[in-house]
Amino acid sequence: MDIIRRLLPGTLLWFASHSAGWTAISPVPESEQAALALRIIAADHEPRPANPPKKLHVVYFTPADREPATNYEQRLAALLQDIRSFYADGMQRLGFGPKTFTLATNAQGKPLFHLVRGKKPESAFPSWEGRNGGNTGAPSGGDMVLDECRPALEAAGISLRHETVLIFCHLATYDEKAGTFRHHSPYFGSWTQQSGLCFAADWAAQDIQNLVRKEPMLNDGEYGDMSLGKHMTIFIGGVAHELGHAFALPHCGERWDEKTLGTSIMGAGNHTYREERRGEGKGSFLTMASAMRLATRPLFSGSDKDEAVPGRLEQCDLVLSTNLTRPELANRHAALRVEGTVTGSPSIYGVVAYFDSIHDGGYRAPTATSVPDSHGRFAIEVSDLAPCGDGNLRLEFCHANGAVSECRVSFAVTPNGSVDLSQWELRTALEPVAVSVAHDRINDAQRALRELENGNPPELAKVIARKLVQTLQHDVQCSPAAVSEQVTTLPLGDALSETAEVGWLKPASNRIPRNGEIESPLLDSGKIHATGLYAHAPSKYLFNLGGKWKSLRGEAGLHSRMQGKAFGVIFVIKADGKEVFRSAAIRDSANPKYDLDVAGVKRLELIVEKATDRNGGNWGLWLDPTLYR
Repeated sequence: MDIIRRLLPGTLLWFASHSAGWTAISPVPESEQAALALRIIAADHEPRPANPPKKLHVVYFTPADREPATNYEQRLAALLQDIRSFYADGMQRLGFGPKTFTLATNAQGKPLFHLVRGKKPESAFPSWEGRNGGNTGAPSGGDMVLDECRPALEAAGISLRHETVLIFCHLATYDEKAGTFRHHSPYFGSWTQQSGLCFAADWAAQDIQNLVRKEPMLNDGEYGDMSLGKHMTIFIGGVAHELGHAFALPHCGERWDEKTLGTSIMGAGNHTYREERRGEGKGSFLTMASAMRLATRPLFSGSDKDEAVPGRLEQCDLVLSTNLTRPELANRHAALRVEGTVTGSPSIYGVVAYFDSIHDGGYRAPTATSVPDSHGRFAIEVSDLAPCGDGNLRLEFCHANGAVSECRVSFAVTPNGSVDLSQWELRTALEPVAVSVAHDRINDAQRALRELENGNPPELAKVIARKLVQTLQHDVQCSPAAVSEQVTTLPLGDALSETAEVGWLKPASNRIPRNGEIESPLLDSGKIHATGLYAHAPSKYLFNLGGKWKSLRGEAGLHSRMQGKAFGVIFVIKADGKEVFRSAAIRDSANPKYDLDVAGVKRLELIVEKATDRNGGNWGLWLDPTLYR
């Protein structure tokens, strides 16, 4: 069955099964997409200013007790030129022309480096964990460096809110005699619609000319033993990768048909950058998904027209199916087709699809792209998707001013390579009820529930829909201790808690509370659950069991919209004050399960802690936590 998803202005996404009246369109070959996209972009941006309005600004930071690394300006100028060539070659190969990022230069036309001598010694800067973390914000080490650099940037008239900045940190040590390397530089990239920021390490031996050297060997404290050339691949490739994040590129991997090109620079390509120069591999490459987004980034496009205007979708109808039309994909396994109609403001020139994009941070997520026609119609087809039980398809709609609108859909791929759209069928059935519940329209919700129950949806859809409608009826709940002993199973989403506290919005059972960020009330952690508790960290729900229940079973997780974006949560369960369950730190799609003996327990606490000192995106969910006699 094909599934259609529609986005109407100011409403939720809704779904309906589709069997007729939809005219299939053919996917635009990737080789033709750039020309079509550039035509749409030009209509919004021509004529362009004579001088590029945005440039990459480079800062060199060294702590108070260290002089800048030897010859840093010449070395890093050559390094940046090589990375500029890498991006230009990729954009040229994909049909966009040799576009690359513009560097701020001095009066002699050479790259301009803003030297910052810090006030703190090297020892004051903490070790860095979680390198290459993508668009997750600055950890404490990055904050410390940024605090040291901010006055110099402000004095130079460089706004972190409106410009793109690369900071090289002289927080690395290479002992050539001992053959050891260690560093504790922040190493990540992040972006907003109008700005970008990334950090990288520097030391005297970081030189583009060393890329070809298979000797000497060295030991890196993180990556182990390798040649100097391989070490340059990782760290110069790391600069190229983190700059990609500063240019608003998310992680992405290679499709099966792209593997002959090497490794995506926004996947694991920071570990293969220019390795072909040593004859040790195919090297790294820029995917069309990345190039499509770079086409309107001011550092590449030379125009910042309407840069601050948020993108808005006016129409978005999507159909998912397994009915492929591309001859080269015939008889391939794990194939999926996405087609639809999309319009927006500013104009939409490209559609980028990331498949299974929440797992492992998206490093291996294959991508595919398309360009809408004059009616907004597009189609994308892909095959050889990896087996997954809770796959995630993220669609990004690229606006001509550089803004990006996004929606996510779920799919699964069985071990034998069949695409499973059952989660779509579930969402399709639930959407009319979910829309009404989200807007507190009880009469519409009850009407939608009756229509659903009179149809033939999955049984789970009926259960979830009933629970959603009940959240509008404000039925009196009962404490687990007071529930009749004839009741042998009790979801805690249906029970009265003694206390309930959450770190954002209001406590809610069996739904997401109404808010301006995630409109759907569904308890969605990659799969939809019927009962549960909204528990943005830090949170605590306390239940009185009265010593009358035997076991507690269920699972937990982050809301699907926050997976890969959250700073991390830890799920904790206490029985009469004693900790009986603690999860690992959850930042992505993991769903820790629990099966606990609560015989004789009177006080049950479900707690969600922050995994770090930051709390962004920590939308924790207790999923189907259920008591049993």
